[in-house]
Amino acid sequence: VKGSSPQVSRIEAPGTYVLQMGSFRNVKDADRLKAQLALMGVEANIETVTVNSTKWHRVRVGPYSHTGLLNDVRSRLAANDVDFMLLKIRD
Repeated sequence: VKGSSPQVSRIEAPGTYVLQMGSFRNVKDADRLKAQLALMGVEANIETVTVNSTKWHRVRVGPYSHTGLLNDVRSRLAANDVDFMLLKIRD
């Protein structure tokens, strides 16, 4: 429900995590999302990768090894209706 404060389940398991908000073929789209996140106080990075000879520009935040900080950022994103994917990095 829009307007309500969304709840995200807290991550308690130790590890290193990143949050990915999107993957774009056009770097301008990735830059636009990065700027929107900055306005929310979330510092994002753009990671460019090539998959099957196609360039993708991934918008990510992290890595986070402190679950309290990770959960705070996840809550801020959810409160602003920003979809994200939680990825655990192999330690």
